[in-house]
Amino acid sequence: MFAPQALSAQSEGTQNYFVLNRNLQQLKAISLAAGDLAEINGEHFGEFNVVICGKAVKDLVNPEIMDPIIKRAEENGVQLVACGFSLKKFGVDMAAIPSQIIKVDNGILYGFTLQKKGYYSITL
Repeated sequence: MFAPQALSAQSEGTQNYFVLNRNLQQLKAISLAAGDLAEINGEHFGEFNVVICGKAVKDLVNPEIMDPIIKRAEENGVQLVACGFSLKKFGVDMAAIPSQIIKVDNGILYGFTLQKKGYYSITL
């Protein structure tokens, strides 16, 4: 038989989310899911961070690709984050990344830090 588990602060208060993503084509669905979660969670909806890593970072400097992604992310309360490790690995100029995208040194470490803070997380 299963023992009852205590609710964590995450369950009782603010609901924060983190997605580690390697495919920009998924950002539309991720942003729409964030919007749905904001509606479901109401006042308990907190942060929704999406870290973009891997080869996908190459497209972060392409306005034709990024402008609609950034617009949809902003409309749905999503903070886009670029993995600095991936930016360096694939030779992307950090200064060319749109200002709406936060840059972190290591996206995986950033994700673990958020998990330790109680964020719900998924990797796509």
